Formats: sequence, C-alpha cells, structure tokens
Amino acid sequence: MGEGLLKRWGILNFFGMDPKKKSDAARAKRLMDNYKLTIEQYDAILAYQDGVCYACRQPEPVKGRRLSVDHDHSTGEVRGLLCSRCNPILGKLERAFVRYGLGKVEGLKLAQFAFRIATYIVQTPASIALGGKHIGYPGRTGTKAHRARLRKERKSSGVL
Repeated sequence: MGEGLLKRWGILNFFGMDPKKKSDAARAKRLMDNYKLTIEQYDAILAYQDGVCYACRQPEPVKGRRLSVDHDHSTGEVRGLLCSRCNPILGKLERAFVRYGLGKVEGLKLAQFAFRIATYIVQTPASIALGGKHIGYPGRTGTKAHRARLRKERKSSGVL
C-alpha cells in the first residue's frame, strides 16, 4: 500500500499516535475497509439524517456507539445510518424475505413488500371491506390457552 494512501487515511504513524488520533484512524480504516466510505461521507449522511437513525428517528441508544452504516449485502450500496435496534431488524426482515421464498416471487422486491405491509397495517382491508373495525380475540388463537378461554367464556354465558 502506498505511503500517500496511508497518510490520507491517517494511519501512517498509527502506533506513535495519541489515543484520540489512533481511534480516528481506526475508524477511518474501518469505514474504508467495510464500506469504501470516508469519515467526511459518513458525517454528510449523518447530517442529512439530522444525527438520528433514519428508521426510528432516535439517536443511537447505546452510549459511546455511533449509528451503524447500513448497506445492501448483495450490491454493497450504502443506504444510510441505522441505530443498533433498527439495523438488526432490517437484517432479519431481509433474510426472512428470502428464507420464506418471497425473493423468488417474480417482480416482488423487499421495498415494495415492506410498503405493502405498512399500508396493510395502517389501512386494514378488513376494516375497509366491513365498513369499520372488527375486533376479534387478542393474542394468538388456536393455542391451548385460547381454547380454554373459549370454553370458559361459553360456560359462563350458558352456551355449550
């Protein structure tokens, strides 16, 4: 590796540096090695996001930790900065999308699916079709606890 490049990344005299400079140099190297991103580019994304996680609009909850660089694992595209709560959720969603076969559905992309799911939660098809909310049983149905609750409810109302 050329000396000019090492100087530009700030890691030429790494071992003789004071701890703050060493930390900055390590951060610069990590960003470049993992995302081909400079500290200045990271800071530009951070400023664009007003210093908070793009998804939840909250600062990083873990003291001393910065927002994580989120990137598309298949293309390497840097998408933005997420907190330590939102980044793993997005990763799980991406893996589940593939694991459950949705990645094989022709023309269906994760972003489109997520948008449809968000719309589904906010504007429920059942409420639209029925002209208002229909409230069923809360929690998981089909479980032993649910069946016991139904038996108790039927018994107390006199319906067997």
